[in-house]
Amino acid sequence: MATLEKIRSKSVLLLVIIGLALVAFIIGDFFTSGRTIFGTGTTVAKVGGQKIDVQEFQQRMEQANQQVQQSGQKVDQAVLQQQVLGAMVGEKLFKKEMEDLGLKVTDAELTDAMLGSGSFYLDGMLRQQGIESARALHDMAYNPVNYGIDEASAAQLRQYWLSLEAQMEESLLRQKFNNLFMGTLTANELDAKALYEENAATAVVAYAMKDFSTLSDDDYAVTDKEIQAEWEKNKQNYVLDAPQRAISYIAVEIAPSAEDVTAAEKEVEDAIDALKSQPATEGLVDKVDFIVNRNKVAASSILDTRLKKFADSTSVGNAALVSRIGNDFTLAKLIGKSVETDSVSVNIFAVRGSRATADSIIRELNGGRVSIDSISAIAGVESVQKDLNLSLLDPQVASLRDALASATTGTYFIPDTTSAEGALVVRVNSRKAPVTVYDIAEIRYTAEPSRATVNKLEADLQTFINNNKTAADFVANASEAGYQTFPTIVSSSTPQIDNIPASRAAVHWAMDAKKGSVSPIFGEETDGRFIVVALSDIYDGYMPATAPNVKSYLASEVRNNKKAAALIEQYKGKANDLAGYASLMDAKVDTTMVNFGQLSIYNPGVGGPDFAATVNVTEPGKLAGPIKGSTGVVVFNVVNVDKEGRPYSFEENALNYNRTRGAAMLGNNLQLLLLGNQKVENNLMKFFRD
Repeated sequence: MATLEKIRSKSVLLLVIIGLALVAFIIGDFFTSGRTIFGTGTTVAKVGGQKIDVQEFQQRMEQANQQVQQSGQKVDQAVLQQQVLGAMVGEKLFKKEMEDLGLKVTDAELTDAMLGSGSFYLDGMLRQQGIESARALHDMAYNPVNYGIDEASAAQLRQYWLSLEAQMEESLLRQKFNNLFMGTLTANELDAKALYEENAATAVVAYAMKDFSTLSDDDYAVTDKEIQAEWEKNKQNYVLDAPQRAISYIAVEIAPSAEDVTAAEKEVEDAIDALKSQPATEGLVDKVDFIVNRNKVAASSILDTRLKKFADSTSVGNAALVSRIGNDFTLAKLIGKSVETDSVSVNIFAVRGSRATADSIIRELNGGRVSIDSISAIAGVESVQKDLNLSLLDPQVASLRDALASATTGTYFIPDTTSAEGALVVRVNSRKAPVTVYDIAEIRYTAEPSRATVNKLEADLQTFINNNKTAADFVANASEAGYQTFPTIVSSSTPQIDNIPASRAAVHWAMDAKKGSVSPIFGEETDGRFIVVALSDIYDGYMPATAPNVKSYLASEVRNNKKAAALIEQYKGKANDLAGYASLMDAKVDTTMVNFGQLSIYNPGVGGPDFAATVNVTEPGKLAGPIKGSTGVVVFNVVNVDKEGRPYSFEENALNYNRTRGAAMLGNNLQLLLLGNQKVENNLMKFFRD
């Protein structure tokens, strides 16, 4: 009791201590994880009010990685994560749109698609997997006793069925949405007629142009104030969906030095001597960096011309370097040379059952009472192949090689040791004439950078960083130190720097760094390069006029506007015809075809869209200009307008409208349409740093 009273008397103090401990724990966790309290928690991304949980994302990543492994491709995890996240964001947007539209798949619709009249697609897919139909799969999953299926297997089948249901429901939803979406933007009579008119007339235009490039840029100075004013006029073009970072980086390839290459060349020379002095490839037993591939192959089957030239011209036991590409060496040794039959034509089949069954079938075939074409109907006969060409040099045929090489042609026999379950029956139909066969070893070796080389590359780069600790110095002094910097832009959604594999850690650093700072060295020998990054600027909200690429573009626009104004003032009214303007411009008269409906930002024509628009409203024979084009000042006249073409058809032009401007065209950017002005909050880098 005394102890209890002491605890009670100190209760206020204990509460304060416990409270402080909890606060310390919470604050500590907040600053160490950055993902609790007011952080991202378990949300790997958010679009609008919808969240993608990291656990859900990880499950999708596991599926994606399985698919990548099955395909045999090698994919940077950062790139794959961004692709998976993009797909999941699209799914969230689509699901929200379905909810807003009130689109649903009823139980009856789903049942019909899975088990009813609409199940033909699913039935066909399941038959490829060895399952009779969707109805059969459902019955096996939910009535396993009728099929002798244990509960564990039935549970797997039920899970598979539920996944098929989810996929089918998604497919039906998309069909409903597509049917609705395709009717959102269709051509009316005015749209179809306008599109027809735009494409119906083709103008033949004669023109003379004074190119802006003929004027010196130095004579048309552009101020920062003018650049900023030009930026303000088109500010909406520079809106950013998310903060971006302007970086410059150095990528140092981890490659062999001159000393390493010299050492590798000596290794190759020693390997050739060892191959010559010892049988087969025993001379390379201790040289693990040399990859040996030994084959017995007909001379005519050697596709590598350099390897074939070596084999045809050398003697048995000789070895040589047959090719070198960069730091990759290919050696070869001719181990043996012979003349033998390399190919036979056979009839072959398997017999499941006793040896007596196989012997009976052989007697019937050799007696001419049945043919190879008819034996598939005999019980136990499987895998019948007629006139099959087999290479006796193929390792998979090794167990049959001697029997096939010596067997009497035209007679069926059993060449292998018959098992209790059955036998293989073969007839050699014919053998090709003996050919030259080489037993040859092809050996590959690659010069690798030594540890000393790797250490020096890293040490030299570190010295450069130590001497250039600001982004400005980093860029200014790189060339003198023997490095080249590359500018680029990154954001939280950037998985790699300029498609350099395994560079997300450098992106992550840039997104957290202070403006003007220089990173440590990223990368290691297995990555094949070292990377260092300098953070030049931080952009948020808008890409500013001071951004190098933006500034360069705007300066060119302002300068060209000045040049255009000067040239128009210089030439305006100074000639009465096109030839006169061409003479003043020191240019030639040329012609072009202008079809207003076929112009786009990808196909602006000679003078750009403004020029084309002016042509469209200029009467034939009338001199027009000088006006500003996209690359110079243009004077022109319309020689004639050809309006002969296909007669107007509402159906044809409505279809063309839908394809180029309507729902069909908009559907190519459906995810962007669904996103609208919503922002995607990408937190991948807070969960995955490397």
